[in-house]
Amino acid sequence: MDNQSIKHYAALDLGSNSFHLVIVKYDGQTFHQIGKHKEKVQLASGLNQDDILSEEAIDRGLECLKLFSERLRDIPKEQIKVVATYTLRKAKNAQSFIHQAEEILSVPIEILPGKEEARLIYNGVSHNHPDIEKTLVIDIGGGSTEIVLGDKFEPLFLDSLSLGCVTYQRFFPDNIINEANFERALLNATLIISPVEHKYLAESLQYCLGSSGSIEAIYRVIQGFGFKDNCIQLHHLRFLKSKLIEIGSFDNINLEGLSKPRVNTFTTGLVILLALFQELKIQELYVSNASLREGILLELADELRGNDNRNQTVESLSKRFDVDSNYATNIETTALDIFASVADLWGIYDPHYVNLLKWACRLHEVGLSISYSKMRFHSAHIVQYADMPGFSQQTKESLACIIQAQNKKIYPDTFENRYEPKQALLAIAQILRLSILLNIKRTATDISPLQFNADQDNQLTIEIPQDWAQENQLLMLELEKEKAYLDFHNLKLDWKLT
Repeated sequence: MDNQSIKHYAALDLGSNSFHLVIVKYDGQTFHQIGKHKEKVQLASGLNQDDILSEEAIDRGLECLKLFSERLRDIPKEQIKVVATYTLRKAKNAQSFIHQAEEILSVPIEILPGKEEARLIYNGVSHNHPDIEKTLVIDIGGGSTEIVLGDKFEPLFLDSLSLGCVTYQRFFPDNIINEANFERALLNATLIISPVEHKYLAESLQYCLGSSGSIEAIYRVIQGFGFKDNCIQLHHLRFLKSKLIEIGSFDNINLEGLSKPRVNTFTTGLVILLALFQELKIQELYVSNASLREGILLELADELRGNDNRNQTVESLSKRFDVDSNYATNIETTALDIFASVADLWGIYDPHYVNLLKWACRLHEVGLSISYSKMRFHSAHIVQYADMPGFSQQTKESLACIIQAQNKKIYPDTFENRYEPKQALLAIAQILRLSILLNIKRTATDISPLQFNADQDNQLTIEIPQDWAQENQLLMLELEKEKAYLDFHNLKLDWKLT
C-alpha cells in the first residue's frame, strides 16, 4: 500500500486526571500507533463544591494543550478528535476552558455525556479484543468510573458513576491512609455502585476487562510484589490494601512498578476497584491495552467514511417515540429548501448546522407521546437527557434549545452560553418554525412558488404569488402570528404578494 493511502489520525482525551494524546496511522483496515503523549493535569482537583473549575486548573490544562498542539500541527483538522470527560462535563464554567482550548488546538472539543464516554470505551476495548463474547468492561478515571456489559461489539448496559481516583482523595485528609479512611471511602463507593450492580454481576461472564491507567498501575504493582497471575484477583487487592495501611501516607508510597505520577491516585484507584470487585462479584480482571482513545479513533475513521452513527441514533429515538416519519420528512424537505436560500447570508453554511436542522426536524415531535400542549418542552427535555450514542453533551443541549423554540414564544436565554453562536442557533430555530408552519396541514405543501430572500441579522422576506396566498389562507394567517412572535424579539419576517 502506498504512502498516499495511509492517513494519520489523532485522538485527544481531556480526562479528569490526565490528558492523553494518541496518534496513529491508518491504512484503511488497521490502526498503527506512532505517537503517544500523556500529561498529568489533575483537572478534577480544581473543581470546588460549587462545581466551578479554578483558574489554576484551567491554566494547567491550557499549558498542556499548548505542548500537544505542536504535535498536532501537521495532521489535518478533520482527522483529529478531541473529547472532554467528567470534570468538564460537571464544571459550570466549562465553556471558559473550552473556548480557550479550541483557540489553541483549532479543533472543536466535544464534552461527552457519561454513557457516551462508556460506549466509546467499550467500542475501543471490544474492537481490540474481537474474540470476546459477553464481557464486563471497567474504566476508572479521575472523576468517574465507566461500567459496560457488552456482547461482542454491542454494549448491552452502560453506566457512568461518580467514582474517581482524583475526586476520592477527599476521603484521605492530609494524605493519611488508615483503616478508618479506607473503609469510609470503600463504603461510599459501595453505595454508589449498589443501585446498578444487578446489571453487571460478573459470575456468569466470560471475561472482565479493565481499561484505565489506574487498573494498569494496580496490575503492575501486583507483579512488583512477585505475584505471577496474569490477571487481577480479589486477594491481590486485599493484600495491597493492607500494605498501603502499613505505609500510612500517600507521601511514603514507593512501590515497585508504580510510576511517580500515579502515586497520589493509587490508593483511591484501589478503593474503587476493590468496591467493584466486591459488589459485582468479579473473580478475575484482565488488563486491556485499549481504552477511550481507541474508541474515539474508530468512530472518527467511520465518520470520515460517511458513516455518521448519530443519524442512526436519531432514527432509533424517532421510532421509540413513534414519531410520524412521513410528516418529519416533509418538515425536513421544506427546511432544507429554506436553508439553501438563507445559509450564506445568515452565516450557517457549515455542515454542522445542516445536521442540527435535520435532527431538529426529525426529533421535534418526540414529546408528543407525553403531551400535545407542552410538546416542545417535553421534546427538548427528551433530547437533552436521553442516551444518544454519538452525540456530545454540547450538541444535545443545542439541539434541545432549537426544538424548544419550534413554535409560540421564544426564550432567548436558552440560546445563551451554548457551544454555537446564539444567532446561528436562532437561525436554525427560525427555519424549523417556518417549516412546521408551512406544513401545518401535516401533508406535503408545495413551496416551490415561494422565494425566500434573506437579509443580515436573521431577517427574511418571502415573495408569495397571489394565487398561492389565496389557496393557503390558513397559512397566511399563521404567518401573521409568526411575524408577531418574531417582532417581539426584533426579528423581521415579512412577505410581499406578487
